[in-house]
Amino acid sequence: MCAINRLFLNAEKFITGRDWVMVLGDDSSLSNLNATLLTLDQFTNVIAPLVTGALVTWAGLRETVAIFGVASLLSMASKSIFLRLIYKSNPLLQVKKDKKEDVSADPFANSRLNESAMHTYWRQISFPAAFGMSLLFMTVMGFDGLAVGYGSSAGLPEYIIGAFRSFGSATAIFGAFSYAYLEKRYSVATSGLLGLVVQQLFAVLAVISVFLAGSPMNLSGYFGNFTVNGWWHDLVHSFDGNNNSTNANPHVDWKHFTSDGVSLESIFVFLIAIASARYGLWCLDLAITHIMQVTIPERERNTVFGMHNALCQTFSVLKDVLVIILPLPATFAICIFISYGFVTCGHLFFLYYLVKTRSLSTVGKKSSSIREENEEFSRL
Repeated sequence: MCAINRLFLNAEKFITGRDWVMVLGDDSSLSNLNATLLTLDQFTNVIAPLVTGALVTWAGLRETVAIFGVASLLSMASKSIFLRLIYKSNPLLQVKKDKKEDVSADPFANSRLNESAMHTYWRQISFPAAFGMSLLFMTVMGFDGLAVGYGSSAGLPEYIIGAFRSFGSATAIFGAFSYAYLEKRYSVATSGLLGLVVQQLFAVLAVISVFLAGSPMNLSGYFGNFTVNGWWHDLVHSFDGNNNSTNANPHVDWKHFTSDGVSLESIFVFLIAIASARYGLWCLDLAITHIMQVTIPERERNTVFGMHNALCQTFSVLKDVLVIILPLPATFAICIFISYGFVTCGHLFFLYYLVKTRSLSTVGKKSSSIREENEEFSRL
C-alpha cells in the first residue's frame, strides 16, 4: 500500500511541482516558486518527527495511527478541492500549449511519439545536468536511515542524531532561500555552481572522517578474515533486530568526548559534513530542476521528469543494495568512498552541461548585465 501511495504521490508532485508551476508562474518567479515548494517540504520534515513523537507519547500508538488515518482522509479531500479550484481558475492549465516550440511546425513530432522514454530523456539539452543529478542519489552521505544507523552504531544518543537531522533540514531550507536570492540577482549557473562547490567540500570532509579517531573502519581486519560463509552469516543476521549491536543506552562522556570509551570525533565530523552538505545539495537540485523546466518542451515534460525520477530511484536502490552487501560498520567506509565517487561524477556532468551550453561565462555576473549582453548580441 505504501508503494502504491508513493507511485501516485510522485505523479501528483510531477504535475504540480514540475508542470503546473510553469503555468502558474513566469520566468522571473519560477525560482521563487521552486524554492518555496522545497522549503515547505523541508519544513514538514522538521516538524513531522516532533508531532509524531508527541502524539505517540501523549495518546499511544494505536490512537496516533487513527489520528493520522482521519487526517489523511481530510487532507486528501481538501487537497482535491484546492487543486480543482486552481485548475478551474486558471485557463492556461486547461490548454496544452507548448511555450518552447510549435508542435505543428516540428516535422519530427509524429516520429517522436513512438520513441522510448529513455531516448526522449537522453536527447534533451538538459540531459547532462539531469543525469548528474540522478547520480547524486547513489550515496550513503544523506540523512536517511543509513546515516541514523551508522550514528547509532557509533554510540550516539537518539536526541543527538535527531538534532543533526533538524540541522540538516535547516541547512536545506537555507540553501533553498540562497538559491532564490542568487538566481534572481545572478544566474542559475552561479547558484548551481555554488551548490556544487559547497557539497563537494563537505563530501571531502565526510571522506576524511573515516580516518579520524573513533572510526569503525577496519578493512584489513575484515578482508583478512573474509569468507563467503562468514559474509553470508553477517548478511542474514544483520536483519535480526534482537542481534543489533547498537547500544540502546550508550554512556556518553562529554568531558572526554567518548561514548562507551570510543571517541566521537569521527562520527561527529561525518554527521556535521553530511548535514552541512545539504545546503549545496539543494542549491544544485533547484538549479538543475529549473534548467529542466525551462528547456524541456511541455508535451515531453512529464515523460522526461518521470524517466528522471526512475533513474534517481534506481541509483537510490543501488545504494541500498551496496549497504546490504556491506552491512557492517567496519565496511561502511567503502560505501562512503563509492558514494563520493558517484557524487563527484554527478558534479562533473553538471560542469559538462555548463561548458556545453556556454553557461560558465555567466557565472558571477549579475542578471542585469547578462540581459544587456544578450540584448546587444541580438542587435548584432
